[in-house]
Amino acid sequence: MSMIRLQDIKVAFENHVVLKSVSLDIAAGECFVIVGPSGQGKTTLLKTMSGLVTPQNGKVFIEHKDWLTLSNKEKLPLLKRMGILFQKNALFDSLTCVENICFPLRETTKLTDWEITKKAEYFLDAVGIPHARDLYPDEISGGMQKRLGIARALALDPEIIFYDDPTAGLDPITSKKIIELILKLKKEKNSTVVAITNDMNRAYQMADRIGVVVDQELLITGNPEETQKHSDPRVHQFVRGLLDGPLTAMT
Repeated sequence: MSMIRLQDIKVAFENHVVLKSVSLDIAAGECFVIVGPSGQGKTTLLKTMSGLVTPQNGKVFIEHKDWLTLSNKEKLPLLKRMGILFQKNALFDSLTCVENICFPLRETTKLTDWEITKKAEYFLDAVGIPHARDLYPDEISGGMQKRLGIARALALDPEIIFYDDPTAGLDPITSKKIIELILKLKKEKNSTVVAITNDMNRAYQMADRIGVVVDQELLITGNPEETQKHSDPRVHQFVRGLLDGPLTAMT
C-alpha cells in the first residue's frame, strides 16, 4: 500500500525553482533515503512530503488523501500520525529531557499527567538515555540530543517519521548507533521512514530505496546495491565522492 505519493511536484521560492517534475511512491513500512549535493532541495522535498511546504504544482497524497485539498480540520488526524526530527533537533532549552517529550503529548492527547510522564520515560529508555531524564539539552552531548529528538518525534506513536539528517555533526561510531536505533524502532512500530543524510555509508545502512536530488530533479536510484551501480554520471560522482564530473561542472 502506498503511504506517500507525489505527482509531478514543482516547488519554487519567488523566481527560484528548487524542484520540478518530482514524482514518487513510498510504500507503507518502507525506509526511503534522500541524498544529494548541498543546496539542491533535499530538505524542501522532505518538507513538501510532510506538509510544511506547499508546492506550486502537482499533488501530495498521504494514504491516498490529497493533502493539498484537505481542510485544516481534516489534516489534523494525519498530522498526529507523523513525527519529524529536524536537523537541529528543535529542542526546548528551558525544558528538561523528560519535559521535552511530555510537551507534544500534553498538547495533542488527553492522557493524564501520570500517563504522559510514564510514556516519556518509556521513550527515554527506548533511545538509551533514561539517566538524562532531569537534565537540560545543553547538559547532554550532541549524540544524546539527537536521541532525545528521536524520542520526542516518536512519542505520539507516528506511522510516518521524517528525519532531516539525523546524524549531522556526529562522529562515525555515534552515527552508526543512531541509525541502528532508528531501524530498531522502525521495526518495532512498523513505521514508514523518510530520511535525509549526507553520509552515503548511513544511507546504505538505512535505506530500502535511495533517491538523489540533483538539478531540481529526484532520481530514484533503487536499493543500495543498485545505487552504487547506477549509470547516471551525477549519481556516480556523488555516491563515490569524486571531485571531477558533471556536478563539479555545474558549480
